[in-house]
Amino acid sequence: MNKISIQKNGCTQQPTLHQLITYILYFPNLLICFFLISLLDYFAIHFSILGILTLISLFSSAKATLSHPTDKFIIKQYQTHLQGQNFDHASYKLESFCEICDAYVQEHTKHCKNCNRCCQGFDHHCKWINNCVGNLNYNLFLLMITSTLLLFMYTTFIYIYIIVLYQTNYETLNIENELQKFHFTQENDLNVKYVLSIIMLGDSAFIVILLLQLLIFHIYLIIKGITTYDFIIKNEYKKILPQFQIGHQMFQSASKNNLKASNEIYGLANKNTTVDVNLNQHKTIPDKPTNQDETIIDNQILT
Repeated sequence: MNKISIQKNGCTQQPTLHQLITYILYFPNLLICFFLISLLDYFAIHFSILGILTLISLFSSAKATLSHPTDKFIIKQYQTHLQGQNFDHASYKLESFCEICDAYVQEHTKHCKNCNRCCQGFDHHCKWINNCVGNLNYNLFLLMITSTLLLFMYTTFIYIYIIVLYQTNYETLNIENELQKFHFTQENDLNVKYVLSIIMLGDSAFIVILLLQLLIFHIYLIIKGITTYDFIIKNEYKKILPQFQIGHQMFQSASKNNLKASNEIYGLANKNTTVDVNLNQHKTIPDKPTNQDETIIDNQILT
């Protein structure tokens, strides 16, 4: 059992392209918005609102990125082994086993191929924070989405307001205040700020569209009572056998016991069955699986 794999988070792993794109879209936009906001009347109020939303967004993003959603029983096993003791999985009623982590885990724990660790209550691996999302950090993930969505909805409003004022009521913009002189050149060319507002409006609108879609999707999952992982697996089953309609009861059974549900769906009980779980990955179900075989298959289906 590897301590490094247990303690991984979004900042200890190699940065992904998605993570870098997030920083590029996020931080320059906020800085420019803080610079431009002093053009408006009552800019102190706008500063306060934008500042509060920024703090909540940054806090939740940092917490979600730095969180450790590893199954708590894997950590407990690691600590037990360090002390030279044997871990009694039966006393904790742990029937699932991850062959990769060589550890007993909870029923809804899944092994993430990106982080190479078992995530408790696995929902999905988020490339934007470079970390797994499970039941230990799912609320933080939702707070991050919601607060960041509200933040960039507000920056979108600010940019639109500046653009409208520039075109309709030029004189109301506070061009000569001290904050503007500090942020920009002595000439204080308003045309530069106007162009920046248009560019950052596109950036903000793009982020708002992405986050709004993501938030609506997760609200849908919460209402349905399923995880992102369940949603993807269900769609994969439909792709494999489009002629079959997978009912809710059968799919819930599949979530608890992938082996049994796979044989029911294919109608190939007591036969070797290959399930295409993730396009390029195939898992073979043995003729006579043991309980340990079933739990290994269940925990090795990677998203």
